[in-house]
Amino acid sequence: MESKLSKDKIIEAAFELLEEIPEIDKLSMRKVAKKLGVQAPAIYWHVENKQALLQSMAEEIENHFVPPKPQKNWKEAIYAYMENYYELYQQYPCALEIEILTIPSYPSRLKNLDGMLGILKEAGFSIELSYMTVTSMQHLLFGMLLDSTEEQKLYNKVIAGDDYLKRQIILMKQYVQEQELNNIRESIDYRRTEKQKDFFMKTLRVFLNGLDPLI
Repeated sequence: MESKLSKDKIIEAAFELLEEIPEIDKLSMRKVAKKLGVQAPAIYWHVENKQALLQSMAEEIENHFVPPKPQKNWKEAIYAYMENYYELYQQYPCALEIEILTIPSYPSRLKNLDGMLGILKEAGFSIELSYMTVTSMQHLLFGMLLDSTEEQKLYNKVIAGDDYLKRQIILMKQYVQEQELNNIRESIDYRRTEKQKDFFMKTLRVFLNGLDPLI
């Protein structure tokens, strides 16, 4: 079986492991080897170490990014880019963690970043403001998705019967009600009705509408 081993199969097995247990720190070369039914040393002929594996996984994710069609203006173009990135990161387990833990040294990522910077530069942004804009949007996307992931983990613990977390939720609700913190109450009600992607795209729109290329 080792003779049929390839880098692509190793990457595929790594993603399958993350589907089963979506925790990067628990992913190891030994577990990937076991998943493939080979000895661990066989993996190293194709992938140097875990960092190299993560780099290859990040590249695999980015290679599936679909560049948006031409838009009528720079705001719509950037908006479309970020919407496609949102969709991309939903397709792979731990995609954001992989992105954060790797260096964007692969062609597909570099070309897409350059494309976004080019759109802003052509619209009149300085290279400084272009870089700040792209970086800020990435942080916005990463922050929202990571926060949602961690929130889901807490929710799963509550559903599983974590009494301490249940008490914290009750205490929070009681305080908001007793102190008549109506703004927080209304915000919580809104969040319950808004889908995650819709919330991100609306927030992105607010961010883009506040940009001025002449700053």
